[in-house]
Amino acid sequence: MSEQKNNIIKSIVLSLFDDDGPTPKIYWPTTMDESSRLLIAMKTISLLMGDSVYQNGNSSDSVNYFGILPFPDLKLNGLTYFFLILDPSARGNAKAATITVLINEDDRVFFYENMKYLRVMIDKFASKVQLAKTLEENKKIMDELKEELFNFTSEIKDPFSLKRQIKILMTGLDRAGKTSFLHAVKQRYSEIIKTLPTKGVARSEEKIFEEQNSIVSIWDLGGQKKYRDIFLEQRKVYLYNVDLLFYFIDIQDSERIPEAIELFGTVIKSLIELEEFPPIVVCLSKFDPDIKNAKDIRKNIKIVNENIKELSDRFFVKIFQTSIFDHWSLISAYSYGLSQLSPNRELFENQLKHYAKKISSDAILLLNENGIILSNFSKPGISEKVFEISAPHFQTLYKTFKEFKLLKQDFLISSGISSESKKIIFKKIPVEKYNLYLLLFMEKELNIDKIDKNLPKLSKNLNDLIQTYI
Repeated sequence: MSEQKNNIIKSIVLSLFDDDGPTPKIYWPTTMDESSRLLIAMKTISLLMGDSVYQNGNSSDSVNYFGILPFPDLKLNGLTYFFLILDPSARGNAKAATITVLINEDDRVFFYENMKYLRVMIDKFASKVQLAKTLEENKKIMDELKEELFNFTSEIKDPFSLKRQIKILMTGLDRAGKTSFLHAVKQRYSEIIKTLPTKGVARSEEKIFEEQNSIVSIWDLGGQKKYRDIFLEQRKVYLYNVDLLFYFIDIQDSERIPEAIELFGTVIKSLIELEEFPPIVVCLSKFDPDIKNAKDIRKNIKIVNENIKELSDRFFVKIFQTSIFDHWSLISAYSYGLSQLSPNRELFENQLKHYAKKISSDAILLLNENGIILSNFSKPGISEKVFEISAPHFQTLYKTFKEFKLLKQDFLISSGISSESKKIIFKKIPVEKYNLYLLLFMEKELNIDKIDKNLPKLSKNLNDLIQTYI
């Protein structure tokens, strides 16, 4: 097989954690220097170590997830698949393993644009590696993977842009709350009062970080009938290459709920026709605190949930109940949608899970300086409770950090009057040029020294992941 010097794929490495630690077992090109392949093995395997599932695992499916990692010293970016190989002689009865495909860092958009296909391809060969008995078998498998990757990329001729282009659609009937949602997320409350019906499409850009590898464009589509008709007639323009879709339904408007459901079904059919399957966040808007327990509201929610589920069985859909009078409900829905755009979301949750175990935390939120939830982890059965308890505390604490900067420490602790009370810790964490914050929920002990002791490793791993978050 020719090496295809001009191919976008620059290297492929299979690494295992064996008696010598993280070890590159099979690598291409074979001329890769030892320090480079060791760096790749150590960096990818290190994100697995300490996983309790791995340590006590008896299933090769207990750890398997993808992530994009930067290797700035090599000027490469790597798409890595983390998995286990069962081995009765190994600690935890399994060996940690990674397959990493590397490209030039300037071509990183290739991973984002082709993630769906690459995940299927690499997962298929990882399954073969899990069953292989000898190193020679694995060499053959990795050669097959290389061949398939080269075939996949051989048709690519156009250069990639340096930034990933992300398209987010906000749609629904008129007066469903799309524009108000965007204003409220940014806490531009004065703009909500002046909001007029969107004419045509209003476009804006989202910045999750000051420096990011993507351009996030938000298309707020007018919901009046004449604009809906244009949107549907020109669906190849509006729905093509959509990465995330928010759909809004006014849960108070009982008369128009059938119309809203009908439009949702039409959008779904159009997406299927175009072979576009973005994640969808459905916001049941105007679920205001003073009426959320009303019988007609509950009835509307039941009707909507049943219809949405029936219409969108081929899509990944998450439904949120939102209100501009409950900022946390907006942030939760918006953050969840944005997190679906990150190829590293599983790795973020895994890192928070490790950290939670080390510091005896029951739940953790990771936030950027604008209050967007980048990732979260919670023990089973505690998620709703921690969000409910944390929301008002977080808003007050964050405002204090952001506007007044009166604290000498980099954390605040909120707790009740007894030692048995739940503790909430809001803590700034250093992740190089990024301003990130942790919101920790402690059911039992509170040990600041333990929190600080385990923070450097978390910060280091988060820095690697945050560079390719989106």
